[in-house]
Amino acid sequence: MSAEAVIFGTEGAARILGQHFGLSGKITPLTAERDENFRVQSAQGQLVLKVFGPGTPEDEADMLCAVLRHLQDRAPRLPVPRLVAAPPATPFVMLDGGRLAVLYTFLPGTPLMEVRRSITQAQACGALAAQLGHALRDFSHPAMHRRLIWDLRRLSDLAAIAADLRRVPFAEFVLPFIDRFASDVAPALDALPRQFVHNDLNARNVIVAIQNHDRIAGIIDFGDSVHTARVCDIAVGMIGQMADRDSAGAMIEAFLSGYECIAPLAAGEREILPRLVAARVVQNVVMTAFYQQEAAESEHFSGFDEAYFGWRVAFVQDLIRRHT
Repeated sequence: MSAEAVIFGTEGAARILGQHFGLSGKITPLTAERDENFRVQSAQGQLVLKVFGPGTPEDEADMLCAVLRHLQDRAPRLPVPRLVAAPPATPFVMLDGGRLAVLYTFLPGTPLMEVRRSITQAQACGALAAQLGHALRDFSHPAMHRRLIWDLRRLSDLAAIAADLRRVPFAEFVLPFIDRFASDVAPALDALPRQFVHNDLNARNVIVAIQNHDRIAGIIDFGDSVHTARVCDIAVGMIGQMADRDSAGAMIEAFLSGYECIAPLAAGEREILPRLVAARVVQNVVMTAFYQQEAAESEHFSGFDEAYFGWRVAFVQDLIRRHT
């Protein structure tokens, strides 16, 4: 895999909006891992223009559109983005050079990562995550089985990426964990319920209401959605609740209790969760190091240093010890 440079920018975004969607407005870049995202303040309201990264297959762009349409049809009250079709009502547009773009609504509010956390808030996050999972349980698309590095089932794929890093942070924990995953975690994971999931319920992608941070105003960014074990999505959501060492345990338990009020876990899912929570931290450590090495100019992974990951690594090490 490789980290691609930004090639459109705000001027290119303005051309895309005018040529393909007949729109104009104030454009503000948003951070992203692989794509170029822009917030658009237009006469039609606030929107997000996503320009998919170079090399993104057309079926993956189509899958994102299909997901948003599915949720519009099956769960119209869920607070997720809604597609804005380009004439003549196509789901996405083809740009010069083969890049693809899609336009959808912007959800107002404040990212979870920017506000103080609470038990009520974490429970609400869990409940909404379960509702979203329920709405996606029968979603199907040819691209949903893509091989994605952010799929926790694929954690062993990180070994090749870690081998190319100049330095692996917390290597004494991270590298043995990756090595053992195929034998210690994957077999149990393969036996658990699977479905299409959001797969990226981190604190950037959960939006809270501006006037009431305990109310969840939306879930954004379906770019890492994939068909995988349902419990992987739960583990990712739990990690998104971890803001500091002292409250992390209470927050992830509150998220889980909110989730189970809507969708109780199977026994096997509960047993494997501690190791999947640890796997997500490992995933974040390795992929952050990769992007900081290969795309140092990107702001998407800035600020995630060893102080950020240090207590998280210690927390999941302790979590595993207490559940083995």
